[in-house]
Amino acid sequence: MKILKFEYQITLAYWIIGSLWILFSDNLLSSNINNTDLLTHGQTYKGWFYVIVTGILFFLFLKKHLSRLRKTEQELEHHKNNLQQLVDSKTEALDAAIEHLEASNEILSQKNEIINTQNLELKEALDHLKETQSQLFQAEIMASLGVLTAGVAHEINNPLNYILGGVTGLESYFKGDIEKNEQLKLFIESIKTGVDRASLIVTSLNQLSRSKGSYSEACHLHKIIDDCLILVNSQLGDRINVIRDFTGIDLIVPGNSGQLHQAIVNILINAIQGIENKGSIVISTEMEEDQACLKITDTGHGISQENLPRITDFFFTTKEPGKGAGLGLSVTYNIIKAHKGTLSFESELHKGTTVKICLPINSLRYGETQDFIRR
Repeated sequence: MKILKFEYQITLAYWIIGSLWILFSDNLLSSNINNTDLLTHGQTYKGWFYVIVTGILFFLFLKKHLSRLRKTEQELEHHKNNLQQLVDSKTEALDAAIEHLEASNEILSQKNEIINTQNLELKEALDHLKETQSQLFQAEIMASLGVLTAGVAHEINNPLNYILGGVTGLESYFKGDIEKNEQLKLFIESIKTGVDRASLIVTSLNQLSRSKGSYSEACHLHKIIDDCLILVNSQLGDRINVIRDFTGIDLIVPGNSGQLHQAIVNILINAIQGIENKGSIVISTEMEEDQACLKITDTGHGISQENLPRITDFFFTTKEPGKGAGLGLSVTYNIIKAHKGTLSFESELHKGTTVKICLPINSLRYGETQDFIRR
């Protein structure tokens, strides 16, 4: 706005001075000089005089304003330099603050990392503690079961011996009459079958409750499966059909027979409980390279893909309260892990579940492994 006013002032001053000079100078010359040549020269000098005077006036006028502008420009330059110095100073302070903040963040990050590591170690310790507690709990159960089974076996074996002795006495008493009397022969054979079956159940219970800590026993996998089926036979009833599909090779693995009994019983019980009405359980075995593998497939309600990765976690269960504590598969997993084997699951809701156990047969030295296979 000031620049525009300045332009207006110069233009207006030029017009006023020029107009006044022309009016007064022409009148003055015309009134005082009558000679035309002299009047022409006078007007020429008048023009030069006007140019010189106006030039001096414009010079002084412009000098005044330009000096003011230059002073203002210098002040602006001075303020600009001060502002630049202030910005540089603030930038340095900000950089120092940022460096301090980064150092603090790095210290905090290190502390967070230490805390995370400690939390992870604590979680691992808690998981290990849970696992140890579960194993101790299961060991207590198995120890109590071993004592109970030993007592039950002793108490059952005594009357079985009486029964067997009575049958032997009857066979001796009747002698040749047994072969002639088909009904009597049937009664004697039924008693013997009952005694044999009771003895087999007691033997299987003894196998389940064995508490040896060794993992070098010669474990006959097919025999262990048959023992486990005897133990769960009452739960199978007529509603579940068991199909055996065993390989022709007698699979023998080094391990702990009692623990393997326990692991397979846990899987069979889960399979049985997964079948609500009628169904079937297929048990198959095969050799895979240097491993003996067992598959148990049921036609139960299956496990959702969401829960499948968690089924071996301690105390995880999808069963109704009172039907499971969530220890069976976790204990089974630890047993198979202790045997250096693998435990895997495949399942689909409403279609069934397949559990696969693979146990190495070469965890002993080569010669011992060959001896295990030959036996």
